[in-house]
Amino acid sequence: MDKIQRVNEAVKWVVFEGLAKNHTDLAQKLGYKKSSFSQIINGRVNLSNSFVNRLVTFAPILNRKWLLTGEGSLFLSQPKIVQEEVIKGQMKGINLLLENESTYLTKSDIPEILYNKRGNTFTFYPGGKMYIEVFKIPFSRHATYSEHYFDIEQLKKHFVSVEFSIDYFELGYYQAFEVIGDTMNAGNIEDTPNGAEVLAREINRDLWGGGFKRTKYGFILVTKDHILHKDIIQYNAKTEVVQLSSRNANYSIMEYNLKDVLQIFHVIKRFF
Repeated sequence: MDKIQRVNEAVKWVVFEGLAKNHTDLAQKLGYKKSSFSQIINGRVNLSNSFVNRLVTFAPILNRKWLLTGEGSLFLSQPKIVQEEVIKGQMKGINLLLENESTYLTKSDIPEILYNKRGNTFTFYPGGKMYIEVFKIPFSRHATYSEHYFDIEQLKKHFVSVEFSIDYFELGYYQAFEVIGDTMNAGNIEDTPNGAEVLAREINRDLWGGGFKRTKYGFILVTKDHILHKDIIQYNAKTEVVQLSSRNANYSIMEYNLKDVLQIFHVIKRFF
């Protein structure tokens, strides 16, 4: 994460917490014109120490050193880190409990942030708001993803992270995909058009043998050759072959051997 990205994280937090209504309001509070502020946070002009100083003066809980150098964390106070198992010993999370003495922020207002070793960040705010940050994988980047899907550091280098609001939380590994094609779009309310972003949760390989129930938005299958968005309509446990159907009637049913599938995700939310 570079300096511009760190500053944008801080700005996002300031607006989300209601310390400023939006970017325009924050620009005014910091003494900038809207256009100048936009150029700064979008990296079109040099990010000066003066801007960071104004931001930290406005929100004293922010860590100036982290914003400038990346050392430490977003918040000035040193977090207390608690390790905990979150998925049957397969994933470990870090629950950040942030202490602070800010006059406008109390401990009960601080969000709880949970990470897993697969690159997901879960943020839980008081009042029930929940956000998830995941890698976004365009279907067109299959070759890169299939080569590095098991390596978090490589995923960080090759793919951007995106954040979504979520209505409920289940332990697991989540990923976002950018859909190419209209195979799952027949014009119905639960269909997915070309160009949509979908949020999906991985189905562990050891669960595939139990078969697949029909889902609201279908499945993402990362195979050796493609990334597919399909409904799984039949599974043969003996041959390990699944039948895949599209919601667009112009596409025929296809079969795929699970031996050639790297990952399967259950689509839980769509954005378009």
